[in-house]
Amino acid sequence: MSHFKTVRIAVVGCGNISGPYGDCISKRKNGLQIVGAFDEFPEKSKAFTVKYGGQVYPSLDALLDDPAVEMIVNLTIHTAHAAVTKRALLAGKHVHSEKPLATDRRSGREVVELARRKKLILSCSPFISLGAAQQTLWKAVRNGQIGGVFAVNAEMFHGRPEIWHPNPAPFFAPGAGPMLDVGCYPLNVLTTILGPVAEVRGLAKVMMPERKIGSGPKAGEKFRVTTPDTVFGLLTFAGGAICRLTTTFSAWYSVQAGMELHGTKGTLSLPNTCAFDSPVRLALAPKREWRDLPLAAESYQGVDWSRGVWDAAQAIRTGQPSNASGAQAYHILDVCLGILEAGQSGKPMKIKSRFPSPKPLV
Repeated sequence: MSHFKTVRIAVVGCGNISGPYGDCISKRKNGLQIVGAFDEFPEKSKAFTVKYGGQVYPSLDALLDDPAVEMIVNLTIHTAHAAVTKRALLAGKHVHSEKPLATDRRSGREVVELARRKKLILSCSPFISLGAAQQTLWKAVRNGQIGGVFAVNAEMFHGRPEIWHPNPAPFFAPGAGPMLDVGCYPLNVLTTILGPVAEVRGLAKVMMPERKIGSGPKAGEKFRVTTPDTVFGLLTFAGGAICRLTTTFSAWYSVQAGMELHGTKGTLSLPNTCAFDSPVRLALAPKREWRDLPLAAESYQGVDWSRGVWDAAQAIRTGQPSNASGAQAYHILDVCLGILEAGQSGKPMKIKSRFPSPKPLV
């Protein structure tokens, strides 16, 4: 279903990521309408609405009291996600939230359960499993092209956010860090394809305890890192596959931003985990030669930041579950926190959360 009655959305939080969301939402021909925005800094919400339309709300309460708003897009900082989502759900609004869903398990469970009780859609980034490349990878696994998957390696050597982000300190504080902020991307793809994680081990350290802001009005200011900036995880999926997941905000530069799935018949490679148009490569035993698989759907160059919002809007109109559900986002949060806890304790951590499997799109 590609056409449905337009869902009216309002954006909460008009910081750095709101631009990519606004750009992508405004390009959609149907399904979504921005009716307004709110940010604690009024000049930011004004700049957003001047560019993308809608009204400036003077407060979050005013936005949530507006019957014209059906869904909020929660783009606040990491530590505010759960509180804003809870207020929106209590006001009867559907929600799409940026990641992470929450910064602790209790708050994450609370919003998932609240959405269930109130029969509201709660979706959450990452939603990259909805991309053409990621769906093609999943289809190849389902079709048995590499046999049974037994091992995975996934890399998110993401560089140093303080170089380009004008307000990077929250990325280096509890509730964020590379595992929660970018490790969630490969986890979104892998849990979609392989199902839930059952156990994790971890290494987590602060490698660069002081950082200097490189852009924006705070350029030159220094700040302290208060959560591990380099985190490695070892995962065992409930289905038996094992995975090495590496994340860091300390590497200066790396081309390691993809994943490989190794099976009994061969290997699948996704060189760029996040890009919807990433190549999907297949190598079958006994040859050591890669060939590109044709993408199984029309691709988008890079990341379509409206895709999760559009999927949530479709779920609202059809009554079908979201394919980027809050329950899956909670499981990813559970895994990320488990890896950090395992890194601190030196002991493996059991992961008890589960989620309904999303449906393939191709």
